[in-house]
Amino acid sequence: MQDAIDFGLLEIYLQQSRIAVYCSLILALYLAASFYLVAARENIIAWILCIFFINIYIIYTSFQFNHDLPSYQIKFFRRRQHFLHILSGLAWGSAFFILAAPFDAEAGSYRVASVVAVVIALSAASKAPSFKGLVAFIVSVTCVSAWYLFANFETFAWWFFGLFGLITVTLMFGWLMSQHVRSQVEYRLLNVGYVEELRTLNDKLAKTNESFIKRNLELQDTQEQLKMLAANDVLTGLFNRRYILERIEEKLPEVRRYQLDCCFVLLDIDHFKDVNDNYGHVAGDEVLKAVSQLLSNGVRQGDIVARYGGEEFLLFLPMTDLEAAQILVERLRLALEKHEHVVDNESLKVTASFGIAQHEIHDSADRTIARADKALYEAKEAGRNCIVTVPNA
Repeated sequence: MQDAIDFGLLEIYLQQSRIAVYCSLILALYLAASFYLVAARENIIAWILCIFFINIYIIYTSFQFNHDLPSYQIKFFRRRQHFLHILSGLAWGSAFFILAAPFDAEAGSYRVASVVAVVIALSAASKAPSFKGLVAFIVSVTCVSAWYLFANFETFAWWFFGLFGLITVTLMFGWLMSQHVRSQVEYRLLNVGYVEELRTLNDKLAKTNESFIKRNLELQDTQEQLKMLAANDVLTGLFNRRYILERIEEKLPEVRRYQLDCCFVLLDIDHFKDVNDNYGHVAGDEVLKAVSQLLSNGVRQGDIVARYGGEEFLLFLPMTDLEAAQILVERLRLALEKHEHVVDNESLKVTASFGIAQHEIHDSADRTIARADKALYEAKEAGRNCIVTVPNA
């Protein structure tokens, strides 16, 4: 983290350094033009070349920095740039000797002192991305200029105190700017770190949420499968005995309340044991599936068909009286009788016996099913492949 802050500070420092150099070059040309007529041309050219050489080298070195360099070179870059700014300050301080030597004390001193004071103040402020750089620059300029000022104390006393005030203000400005820049860099880097951490947590949360949704869907599928297994017979796909009895118990209160007709039908495949013995249990299973399909296709919407056990099936026919039940069951009996089952390339026909009982309003489902079972037994005794109904009690 500290390396990142140092890199950020150095990057800002180099940017400010380049801006300061551009301003310094323009100010140097302006100052040289101002004293073109009052200073020796050789001195002006020498001063301009000195300023330009140092500041152009500052620009050149500032562009050598990149983030691929190892972190230990940060101090090297900062120290080198500070040293170059010290040289730049010395070059600016030499303007006192080079440009101010031949000027007229009454007119030229005021102009030289004012312009140089402003240049020093602006240069020091623009070269102040760090407290150390600022101090090195100001000390170098102050040492050179103070010697000259004390040598001409009577003429430049007013300017010395003005320069001291400018240097003090510049020093405070540079230190405050340095603190502000550092806080901004730290805030930016910390903010980037927090954003990255938040993004990482967000990604983890999204993956966890995705995994949770996937698990939830799998759980729902499992629950649906369990419901299906709990309600359906595995072999035939019809409802099982437990499910149909639960549904009947749910329907009976409504039947009693509105005194509705309903019938129970028990049917049993005739001679099914012979099918298993002669053709095998696999063939028997196929016959059970085919019979189940015929029953499902033959009943009405709202009727409930279930495998009651073995080769026995239970039909619950709501809103149906005994006569309508007989018509429906006769249609089922004929469909089973006509259907041909193909077993081992042989055609096989099976029939079924039916027992029908109309439900009494105040009777229980078990008693009605028992009556239908008794009617089924009578159908078996009567020769099978027939329908027997139980009259009302």
